[in-house]
Amino acid sequence: MAWDASSSAYTLQTFQRSDPRIQALITNLGRSFVTEVTLRVGPDQRLRAQSWFDVPASTIYAPPAEAGPQSLASYVQDSGRVVCIWFPFTTSPWLRVFTPTPSQPWTSRAVNSPYNYPFNDIVPQSVSDLLSQIIAGDAAATPDFTAAQMDAISAGLIATDSWDLWGWSSDMLAYVRPTTLRITSTCWNVITSRASVQSVVSDFFAAYTAQLDAYQAQGLYPMNGPLEIRVTGLDQAADCQVPGALGAQLSPLRTRPDHPEWDTAVWFDMTTIPITPGAHAFAAGMEQWIRDTFTGSYGAVHAEWSKEWANTAAGAWTDSAVIGTAIPDSYRAGQAVGDNWDTAVATLHALDPAGVFSSDFLDNLLG
Repeated sequence: MAWDASSSAYTLQTFQRSDPRIQALITNLGRSFVTEVTLRVGPDQRLRAQSWFDVPASTIYAPPAEAGPQSLASYVQDSGRVVCIWFPFTTSPWLRVFTPTPSQPWTSRAVNSPYNYPFNDIVPQSVSDLLSQIIAGDAAATPDFTAAQMDAISAGLIATDSWDLWGWSSDMLAYVRPTTLRITSTCWNVITSRASVQSVVSDFFAAYTAQLDAYQAQGLYPMNGPLEIRVTGLDQAADCQVPGALGAQLSPLRTRPDHPEWDTAVWFDMTTIPITPGAHAFAAGMEQWIRDTFTGSYGAVHAEWSKEWANTAAGAWTDSAVIGTAIPDSYRAGQAVGDNWDTAVATLHALDPAGVFSSDFLDNLLG
């Protein structure tokens, strides 16, 4: 639904992937109303999902000079898709490695449906009791709470025989239900080169744990949910196989023409129970560190639109400098004039000049 100047009315309009205006619509921020989308997906493939919970975080996130075959970069290189979930104040994360595997390995259990980690949706009494303590104001129970969560995962993987699964990717990659414990999330990514992945995760993990320690020394435990780290590729317009396809101007995974070596995104998803004292101040500190660190030839950062960002101690989406400058600039840097943040904003305004599909928040973000 967009403004049609010829009829002076809002009408249903179709935009093809080669239409320059679609570049502002592919990543939908709620500033447009999309009624139908045609998607192209790749063929389903068989994946093997292996879980480990005994590899220390210090090994997975080791500095590059110390990294070995159990480093995050090594798993990414060998398998291509990795999810690492680390609970603060624990020793080892839940590491999941997804590897394209056409035939079932003899050690893997075949599955034919999604949601193959049912323990993810069950909160043991020991965990819920500790959560109740934290909500009641006993933040010092956080290390016991995060350890109990990790214990529940390791026990669940064993009890359900889920540490080595094999099946269609459409089943293997669906594992979060609406009944999973509700947490809030602040997430940014770093666009960088594949060769820099271990440096990025090592630097971030060192800063994250140092800030946790600093807060703990003050009797504060702002992060009681897992830190989730993912590594993905970037948006490549040619992948949709539509002649003349154009890119998404507002995508956090947009490529940088001035840095063709940047072919990878590292996502840092910091989670906690929403009412946790100090959580927003902690997230604000980490956001500032991310923006200050991954600059120049090292990388570039983007907020994940669907999560919290622009934190201050007052809450999410309250840092006017980030909203008004840092985020828009991150979509201008390295992009051609006429194909950047300002281009996308102009397109959105042209398609909805009356601001029918806007809000005070979006007016603040998009101008």
